[in-house]
Amino acid sequence: MNPLQAPRRHDDLLNYRLKRLLTLGGAPAIRLCEGGYGITRLEWRLLAALVESGPMSSSELARHAHVDPGRVSLRLRRLVAKALVRRDPGGPGRTRAAIAATADGHVLYQSLWPQLAEINSRLAAALDDAEAEMLDRCLAKLTACAQRIHDAGGGVDVKSDRRHGGSRRFWSEEIE
Repeated sequence: MNPLQAPRRHDDLLNYRLKRLLTLGGAPAIRLCEGGYGITRLEWRLLAALVESGPMSSSELARHAHVDPGRVSLRLRRLVAKALVRRDPGGPGRTRAAIAATADGHVLYQSLWPQLAEINSRLAAALDDAEAEMLDRCLAKLTACAQRIHDAGGGVDVKSDRRHGGSRRFWSEEIE
């Protein structure tokens, strides 16, 4: 049986294989974002979402970007400090501030986007048209399945608890 469907070791797990691809394929993008523009890949993701979709609340941005709201809050503070996004206070009837890309944020997006698209194109060039279409369909199908699993609780009865030490609460301090 295919190791993707019946993994025999941890390197066969789908998430590990995707992570390896993300690590290798994403390295040039990370170097470009951080070395060329002084922003992290997550900051880029948030800025791109704001430029492409328009102003939204931080919770809407977190959902839109598929990022934990706590991570969004910290990154937004950094993007505001870099003058790439701004917080517009809630007006009448608004209970939350809207986050929007600044003019500088739009300029950075317009400069960085074509370069990231080129990196993506070089990676995707490994596939012919039929393979690329199939991969696109497979990714959409896997994402929809993962969303259903996530929405149903993941089939795991315990929750992560990073706020209170995560795995450290199971292991003695001697290990650290």
